[in-house]
Amino acid sequence: MKRAFLILAVLSVLGFVATFPFQSVYAGKAKMIQRIERSASADMFGDEGTPIGQPTMLIIEDPKAFIGGPDEKGVYKVDEGYLKANSIYPRQLKTIDFVASMARIGFGIAAVVLGLLSWQLKAKSK
Repeated sequence: MKRAFLILAVLSVLGFVATFPFQSVYAGKAKMIQRIERSASADMFGDEGTPIGQPTMLIIEDPKAFIGGPDEKGVYKVDEGYLKANSIYPRQLKTIDFVASMARIGFGIAAVVLGLLSWQLKAKSK
């Protein structure tokens, strides 16, 4: 039993460590993005369309969703109609950060508790 707790504690430590590259990979893909609702009248008059909300750090991996390059502030524009048509839901960077931090807390607590249980069982067996 103590061996099982020790193995689970080690796996928890590995899970804790794995959250750092997980978060880093997604942070590297994030861009400041403004979602744009395009309409027929906007296309006819050469307008970009109606902005939806404020620019946010989002992760969108489909390059066809983007409308041109970044503006002078470094904000990319994304066609909301394309996202809906292709069932693409952009992930927010703050959500990824939250999930990674909660996973770190969970893995850390699990590693400590399982390590203490393994150590306690080892001390009892002697």
